[in-house]
Amino acid sequence: MQQNDLSKRENIKSAARRLFFHFGLTKTSMDDIAKQCNLAKPTLYYYYPSKESIFDEVVIDEARNFINKVERKIPLELPTDEKIAFFFFTYYQDLKKYAKKLAHLPAALYENYPHGRPIVEKINEFLREKLLPLFQEGQSRGLLKNGDQESILSALLVMTDFLNLEWMRRIDEQSGDKIIQQVIEILMNGIRRNNTHE
Repeated sequence: MQQNDLSKRENIKSAARRLFFHFGLTKTSMDDIAKQCNLAKPTLYYYYPSKESIFDEVVIDEARNFINKVERKIPLELPTDEKIAFFFFTYYQDLKKYAKKLAHLPAALYENYPHGRPIVEKINEFLREKLLPLFQEGQSRGLLKNGDQESILSALLVMTDFLNLEWMRRIDEQSGDKIIQQVIEILMNGIRRNNTHE
C-alpha cells in the first residue's frame, strides 16, 4: 500500500473514531465520516466498504495501543512470573480507567465493541504476542512449568475474554478488584513451578 493510501486511511480512521466516540456506531453514517474527513463519499468507499469495517480497524488500533502501553509499564527487574502477574493486573487497572473515561459516552458505542468474534481473535493475537516471550523466558529460567505452550497461553487468554468494557460496566469496582486478584493468583499458581522466584 502506498504512503498516500496509508495517510488517507489514517485520516478516515481518525475522523471516524471521533464520530464513533461521540455518537456511537449506529448513529454514525458513511456520509458523516466522509464529511468529517473532507472526502467524497465514493472515495471513502474506495478505502472502506462500510462503516463497520472502519469501526473494526479503529477497535484494533485502540486495542494495539492499549496493550502496548500495558507492556511498557512492566518493570524489567521483576522475575518473569511476576512480570506476567503484573501484566494482567495492569491490564485490568488500565481497562478500568479506560471504562471510566468512556462512561460519559453514548451506550451505542458499546453495542458492537468489539465488533464480532474476528476482532476479539485479533486482540487475542496481540496479547499472545506479548505473553509468549514472557512465558518462554519463564520456562527457560525454570520459573514456569514446562508444558504445551499453546494450551497454557490459551488458558491465560481466557482471563482477558471476560475483561472487557461490558463486564467493567456491570460489576462494581470493589468486587472487580477482588475477583481479579483471585483470578491472577489462581492463574499464577497454575503455571509457576513450585512458586519459586529468580
